[in-house]
Amino acid sequence: MAATSDHDTSNPVVVEAMAKARAAQAEFADSSQAQVDEAVTAIGWSIYRADHAKHLAEMAVADTGLGNITDKITKNRRKTFGTLRDLMRARTVGIIDDNETTGLTRYAKPVGVVAAITPSTNPAATPINKAMMAVKGANAIVMAPSPSGWSTTSQAVQYARNELARVGAPPDLIQVLPFPVTRETTQDLMAAADLIVATGSQNNVRRAYRSGKPAIGVGAGNVPVIIDTSASLSDAATKITLSKTFDNATSCSSENSLIILDDVYDQAMAALVDAGAYRADDAEAHRIVNGLFPNGSLDRTYIAKDYPLLRQAFGLGGTDDDRYVLVEEPEPGPDRPMTGEKLSLVLTVYRASDFDHAVELTRRVLDVQGIGHSVGIHTSTTEHTRRLAEQLPVVRVLVNQAHTFGNGGSFDNALPFTLTMGCGTWAGNSISENLNINHFINITHLVRTVEPDEPAEADLFANHWAQIGYQPESSSQHSRK
Repeated sequence: MAATSDHDTSNPVVVEAMAKARAAQAEFADSSQAQVDEAVTAIGWSIYRADHAKHLAEMAVADTGLGNITDKITKNRRKTFGTLRDLMRARTVGIIDDNETTGLTRYAKPVGVVAAITPSTNPAATPINKAMMAVKGANAIVMAPSPSGWSTTSQAVQYARNELARVGAPPDLIQVLPFPVTRETTQDLMAAADLIVATGSQNNVRRAYRSGKPAIGVGAGNVPVIIDTSASLSDAATKITLSKTFDNATSCSSENSLIILDDVYDQAMAALVDAGAYRADDAEAHRIVNGLFPNGSLDRTYIAKDYPLLRQAFGLGGTDDDRYVLVEEPEPGPDRPMTGEKLSLVLTVYRASDFDHAVELTRRVLDVQGIGHSVGIHTSTTEHTRRLAEQLPVVRVLVNQAHTFGNGGSFDNALPFTLTMGCGTWAGNSISENLNINHFINITHLVRTVEPDEPAEADLFANHWAQIGYQPESSSQHSRK
């Protein structure tokens, strides 16, 4: 049922991987929903089990130098568990919807072989998250990980393959390109696959969209969050701290800017300090900006590193028990590097005179980086949450949530669990929602006739006729097909 025509490539690595993927998918094609669900559960268990989650977290930190082991264990398990919950509630084999009233029956079918481009920030959780979704749609998937994350991704894939074999599913449903994964090999894989899902650098996303194959990419993160006058300041400070410090701010959903209303600015800053932040003075802020952006570009030396390293490097006061640092800026702008994503335990803070100003500052941050992705707000004023959703060019507006935990799906919100957040056409993406199982199936529509649902002309045009002064002829009929 899936596409089978590969791109004409002589790359032996890609030819072999695609041949194995096609064969595995053909073997899996007649599986029942129960068999598909068992395979997906096996993949989830391969990273969820405590020893594997810990081993992969240790490997990820050792290989990439990004994040911390404790939080990566949590990410490996929580994202997998939530994704499995979502997938077990979906039908993806055969008839998935049969509506007698509309005469429409929908059949799910595979998209084919998926090429998954995965980042160094989540070299285990992201590949397995994508693999679970792909196999739920009865597809095969081939991973092209970042070079620094290859060892971790390879081990995660091997764990998953072992579990697939254990339940009688073809292990080649999941593969990883052999080391070293070059740009050329990745490009050939994208051209040969039936669907590309690219997470990571914007360069990878752009290459995916230029491949000539259907592609799903993500936009850049750079989340601004408003602390409103009506917010519970202690609750906001606790959630922001937990979110910002999780896995040393590797997540694209991590807060990168705070916009605090003037009425509560001093109290909010005090609450953030009480929750674990260090408030830099002007001299320290100057050193942080120069250290993070020595030539106007982010220095990867400090990406996702432990706070004591940052504190020593930038000569900050406080103690090593502090968890992250607040840098106050007068305003955002393209000439101010702290406006953008920092991927580190550094959080920019702006003061807003009123809510209109807060919205303006938020928009200015997004104009520099992060358009389409998401914003957050801590507030008790419903009108303000609706204004953000109505006025800002983002896919997600999170209310009173720890952004890192809520944006990619949570047990207390309705977003699907994922590690791949679409950002809409604002960010040049093909989807404006969280990546989910609907993106990994094709739908065949069986269409039957039903009682006609055909309104009269006046039902549709009467108001317009009245506005333009048109008087219809009583015998006027519209053409019917």
